[in-house]
Amino acid sequence: MNKSHCLLSICSLFVLNPVASADDTPTGLIAELSGKEASDWMGLRKYGVTVGGWAAAGINYNTDTPGDRSNGPVSMTDRSEEFNLYQLDLFVEKAVVKGTAWDVGGRFDFMFGTDTRYAQATGHWDDALISERDLRFYDIALPQAYVEVFAPIGNGLSGKFGHFYTLLGYESVPSAPNFFASHSYSFKSSPFTTTGALFNYALNEQWSVNLGAVTGGDNFDRDLGAWSHMSGLTWANAETGTTLSFSVLQGDVYENQSSELVYYSAILQQDLGPWRYVLQHDGGSQRHAVQGQDAEWYSIVQYLSYQVAETWGVGIRGEWFRDDDGARYAAGAANYYALTAGVNWKPKDWLMIRPEFRYDWSEAQTAPFDGGRQADQVLLNVDAVIQF
Repeated sequence: MNKSHCLLSICSLFVLNPVASADDTPTGLIAELSGKEASDWMGLRKYGVTVGGWAAAGINYNTDTPGDRSNGPVSMTDRSEEFNLYQLDLFVEKAVVKGTAWDVGGRFDFMFGTDTRYAQATGHWDDALISERDLRFYDIALPQAYVEVFAPIGNGLSGKFGHFYTLLGYESVPSAPNFFASHSYSFKSSPFTTTGALFNYALNEQWSVNLGAVTGGDNFDRDLGAWSHMSGLTWANAETGTTLSFSVLQGDVYENQSSELVYYSAILQQDLGPWRYVLQHDGGSQRHAVQGQDAEWYSIVQYLSYQVAETWGVGIRGEWFRDDDGARYAAGAANYYALTAGVNWKPKDWLMIRPEFRYDWSEAQTAPFDGGRQADQVLLNVDAVIQF
């Protein structure tokens, strides 16, 4: 079955029954200019279908002015002195209604830009849609294409079937939910997408559990026999503003060789009025990862942000990342450190501007910055995210 037939099959499972609109307030650029959301123009909103997207673009400056304009192991905002369209994402979604009846929905995302190099999946999916020789660092990714089913069993059981983002980590591939334009080393080292089935069940008002079977991290069908389990447990206390979560992905990367990957992420989030604090610890290991040798890596990341006013806030992020065997970055066994400070300014509901200052330094066998010549670097970055 080819990709177009698969997408038609997914769409045919959507139950398009008219539903009441939850909010008629325009939220995106299209709505502000025209007074209508994109789904209204297409006549889909009355069925609970949302059509939308965003664009994220920016530029950064590396004070070392590397000759190849590469910011080394920094991901996504990895090109110095080049204005880039990081993400142009268009999506169609029918969110499931979690109530007293069965419901079917789903989502499909199309992404173009320089970030797509990190969001593609191996196998016959999206890593060969266009040639990088044609568009240099630009590519196409299809990071999500899934059907979601809600069953009124107990407190409510929902399941995703298809291709979707992983449970792991605090930062996200979609740009808008992130406070900072740049990403942590932990984010780059973790899997981004998975393919398979993922179930979610609310145990009570505070506890929820996820359990899934997937074809590994960032993989579609390269090794269909190498399945992994992906699970997570979340506790949230609305009264104290505290959320604790733990998620793990475990399974072989390759079907015909010993290659077990274990990656876990533990996250504490604490909201105190305008303050938000996040503590994240990740750890990963893989058998026979580099030239037959096992590999291990782990990290601690902390975030602190303060919402100064309705339209703007300030934040800081600090990270220590240990690449124990040089498997994640090509500098041998190494410690990486990064300190990032930035501002979020939202003059419009649909517009976010994020200037930031970032300092990276390392203790490595090989200098990882400026083409192997520097042990540290300073990045000045600014980007903008426009919601359609």
